[in-house]
Amino acid sequence: MNSQSTASSPVRSETREASSLQPDKLTLAKAYYSRGVAYYTKGEYNRAIEDFTEAIHLKPNDTNVYYYRGITYVKKDNYDSAIADFTQVIQLEPNKAIVYNNRGAAYNEKGNFDRAIEDFNIAIDLNPNYAYAYYNRGNAYTKKGEIDRAIEDYNRAVELKPDDAIAYNNRGNAYSDKGEYARAIEDYNTAIILNPELADVYNNRGVAYYNKDNFDRAIEDYNTAIDLNPDYAEAYNNRGVAYRDKGEYARAIEDYNTAIILNPNYAEAYNNRGGAYYLKEEYESAIEDFSKAIDLNLDDASTYNNRGVAYYLKKEYESAIEDFSKAIDLNPNYAIAYNNRGMAYAVKGEADGSMTRPSSRSAKLAAIRAIKDYNPAIGLNPEFAPAYYNRGVAWLRLREWERAKSDLTIARDMGMNIITLFRNDYEGVESFEGRNGVQLPKDIAALLTLP
Repeated sequence: MNSQSTASSPVRSETREASSLQPDKLTLAKAYYSRGVAYYTKGEYNRAIEDFTEAIHLKPNDTNVYYYRGITYVKKDNYDSAIADFTQVIQLEPNKAIVYNNRGAAYNEKGNFDRAIEDFNIAIDLNPNYAYAYYNRGNAYTKKGEIDRAIEDYNRAVELKPDDAIAYNNRGNAYSDKGEYARAIEDYNTAIILNPELADVYNNRGVAYYNKDNFDRAIEDYNTAIDLNPDYAEAYNNRGVAYRDKGEYARAIEDYNTAIILNPNYAEAYNNRGGAYYLKEEYESAIEDFSKAIDLNLDDASTYNNRGVAYYLKKEYESAIEDFSKAIDLNPNYAIAYNNRGMAYAVKGEADGSMTRPSSRSAKLAAIRAIKDYNPAIGLNPEFAPAYYNRGVAWLRLREWERAKSDLTIARDMGMNIITLFRNDYEGVESFEGRNGVQLPKDIAALLTLP
């Protein structure tokens, strides 16, 4: 979801003119400064910076010029230069809350959240009623994952400035991050009342409705976001996700296509389109999109896992195992990837056994290797029923009857239809026994057979 950072509107401060300057230099410095402000207002930031720089050469201690050049650098995403200019202002006039706020906002954009918070703290100390400083500090706490502290700051910001739609939006984002979607929607509603033209807020409310499984309301909000901003790639992507979960895969793919046209480097949209192709059982197209997503973002464990699943369904087990392993390397707490890799080892071992002997040593080693993955999957998520079922089947291959029965019973009691799952993989008990060279005890056979 989008979160916005606000730099306060600049204020003019009174400064003493150096007595050593000649009037012609003072006049020229003022002219460059005034023209720089005009260029800034027109959005011609390079020309503005040129004029502010000339003014500084003529009048090196004018805090107004450093300040304006700083906020112009922010407009160009040149945060290091902005910080240097704001620092110069602070050295000359250390009691300007607005300058600490804006330097903090620049640190925030650089990802230096602790330094940003230090500056926002000083801004608040200098002006305890400074709404923007609370708001920006809330943004920094959000990015640090300290959501409760962020909400405290957003609360103070909206108390001080109750007509600030963006503050309500960002507090809504914080509530959404906590999973408190109803409270998030309340804040988005208020933001929309205050400013009904903010596409981001409709998009964010759509995400909250989506997370409440209200896909139709989510799509309505994404539609409005797109109407307000037809180039809003994220809203197209999000609407695609909602269509996908409604089973409308063709419409989902259309939205992902648009998101990718608008942003050709949008890894998430490629990943999501790959997921839609996967659900349509178009595995080659899915793998192509997952591969593109990986090229754009080498550190996303979920995309490796998704491509691994596609390879698994194509029975390319070595490639699947390689992808699941990479997902685990990137996220050692990824329970689903452990489970999926275990399944790939198990099925590969069973397939290899069918070409030799089902009770061969290699087939048994494959079952053991699979169990080594199911164990951490369960350890990481003790409520992960599929891992219990898969481990139970692996125990069957090893003739560990009591362990198998225990895991299969746990999976069943967690709500899994283990009979249907078993019949999806095997025609029945006799098929399993023939493929794996075992004979199941009667009580376990009954557990896996329709009454």
